[in-house]
Amino acid sequence: MDQVEKQRPVILMVDDDEKLLAAVRRTLSGCFEFVTHTDGHAALDWLAENRDRTDLIISDLVMPALDGISFLKQSARMAPSIHRVLLSGNVSSLSLREAINQAMVIRVLAKPVAVSVLKDAIERILNAEAAVKKTVAGPSAVMVNNAIDRADFHTVLQPRFRASDLGLCGAEVLCRMPTLEKEFGIDEIIESCQDNPVINRLGSQLMALMVDQAPRYSALLGDEANLAVNISAFSLKTPQFFELVIRFYEKMRMRGVKVSFEIPERQLVPNDLEMLANAARLRERAIPLVIDDFGSGNNSLDLLRQEVFAGIKLDRDLVRGTMTDFLDDAFVEWIAKVGSKLGLSVSAKGIESAKVAEKLQVYGITELQGFHLGAPIPLEQWEETAGMSLRASG
Repeated sequence: MDQVEKQRPVILMVDDDEKLLAAVRRTLSGCFEFVTHTDGHAALDWLAENRDRTDLIISDLVMPALDGISFLKQSARMAPSIHRVLLSGNVSSLSLREAINQAMVIRVLAKPVAVSVLKDAIERILNAEAAVKKTVAGPSAVMVNNAIDRADFHTVLQPRFRASDLGLCGAEVLCRMPTLEKEFGIDEIIESCQDNPVINRLGSQLMALMVDQAPRYSALLGDEANLAVNISAFSLKTPQFFELVIRFYEKMRMRGVKVSFEIPERQLVPNDLEMLANAARLRERAIPLVIDDFGSGNNSLDLLRQEVFAGIKLDRDLVRGTMTDFLDDAFVEWIAKVGSKLGLSVSAKGIESAKVAEKLQVYGITELQGFHLGAPIPLEQWEETAGMSLRASG
C-alpha cells in the first residue's frame, strides 16, 4: 500500500469549501494523493516540510486567513519549480496580472468547478510536465525518409468552416504515414524531421500530389476550393524549396485552387531574419502565410509585430481552455480583437463541442475547424459522400 501511495502524484489543495475538498478527496483519491487545507498558513507549513514530494499546488482565490494570491506568491518563493493553479469565481484584471507575474500561476479555473474538470486540468499539467522529462526513443528523419521511399504516405482533408454561419470555406490538407503512425503520433513524426532536409523532400512530394489532385479539389469544393497546407520554417529558408513553394502556388491557382501555408509557432523566432525576409517575399506576392498553433509558445505577440503574416490559427489546447480557464479565455477574446484591428484572419482548431464554437463566434473568430464540425477524411471518401448527397437530392 505504501508503494502505491508513493506512485500517486501529490496535490496540495487549499480551499475554504469543505464540501469541495471532501468531494475531491473522495472522487480522485484513486488517481492522486490529495493533501487538503482550509487555512493557507497551515498549508505553507506543510509545504515547507514536503516540497520535494509535491507535484502541484491548487488554491482558492478567496480564503479567510490568507488570500489565494498571497498564498501562491509565498508558495512560489518556497517551491518555485512546482506548478500553481488558482480557483476563482471572479478575478479582476489586476489580480489576474498579479497571479501570473508574481504568483507564477499557469492555470486559472472558474468556480464553481466540477471535479471532472479539475481532474482533467491536473492531468494536462502533469502530463505536459512528464512529456518534457520523457527521454524514450521516438521517430527519426531516417524513418520518415524510408517511408517516403516506400510511398507510405497519403493526404487527408479536414473541412474548414466560416465562424459566422458555419458554412464550408475550404479544407486543410494533412499528411498521414500509416506504418509509422502505428507506433508514433503524426505530430511527433513531423517534428522529428522539421530541421532536416527530409522535410523538404516530404513537402515537395505532398505538393506534387496536390497538383495532381487539384482538378478534383476544384470539382469537390467549387468556389470554396481554399486549401491550407503546413510547411516548416526550415523549408521556408531553403532557397530551392522557397522557389518551389511559389511555383506550386501558381500551379494550384491556375487550376482553380487557392492555397495558404501554415507554420507552427514553435518553429518561428522573431529575430530569424532569413525566415522573416522570405515571409515578406510571400506577402508581397499575396501568398498567405499563417502562424499555426498560435499561443502555444512564448513568441506569439512578437511575431505579430513583424507584419509578414496573413493570419493566425489558435492552438487547440488554448481553444479547449476557453471553457474552463480564465487565462486562455481572456487571451482568445483579446487576440480576436487584435487580429481584427490588424486585418488578420483568426481561425481556431480543436473545436470539440457546439458550446466552444458558439463562444468563439461571439468573440469574432474568422474560421473554425475541429472534429465536432468535421474530421479529416481521404479525398476519395469526401467525393463519395458528396456524390451520395447529389444522388439523394436528385
